[in-house]
Amino acid sequence: MDLLIAEELLLLGYTPKGKPLVNLELLDYTLSAAVLADLMIMARIDLRNGRIVVTDPAPPGDTELDSGLDRLSMREQPPPFEEWWPAMYTPERRARLLERLARRGAVTAETRTYLRLFKEEVFPEADPAARESVRRRVLAALEPGAEPDRRTVALVSLAHAAGLIAKALPKADRKRAAELAGRDRLGGLVAVAFKQAAGESVGRLAKGGGLAG
Repeated sequence: MDLLIAEELLLLGYTPKGKPLVNLELLDYTLSAAVLADLMIMARIDLRNGRIVVTDPAPPGDTELDSGLDRLSMREQPPPFEEWWPAMYTPERRARLLERLARRGAVTAETRTYLRLFKEEVFPEADPAARESVRRRVLAALEPGAEPDRRTVALVSLAHAAGLIAKALPKADRKRAAELAGRDRLGGLVAVAFKQAAGESVGRLAKGGGLAG
């Protein structure tokens, strides 16, 4: 099953019962970065001096990637990554990708009611092999001496930035994951942005008395 990096992140980011392993907002930002990662690997864009440069405007042939590339191609000047990536944020991308995974038989879309009042949409796995294939590839990449391909490095880097390595693969070598993440420029920028955002959140809590001294 050929999947986008974003789809592979979703398979790692949910439990077999369809519950998210990390904060959904953080996951959505990571999915946006994954679209850029696939476009970079396909040689449609590149990161140059902190800006996203379109190197080939030809549509890759995937609706999710085509849309992202088209928006970038319409820009008169290459946008700074730190501005463009947050502007790509939308929870709708996660919904679209989960629906795609459901159509391909990897997950099942279910609506559950609890307390007889509230409805919740969950996506339990339908085909364990899809998720297991991604897990095996990541674990193989984290083995000492392994030389994973660029796409797997990008997947590991983004999963590491989002905290998914620890949550989805608790026995995985996180130091090795950090080492691989250091090879990926885009994933490195995402990790730095998440750390800065976390620091700012803690700072706001401290100023507001939300953290005990």
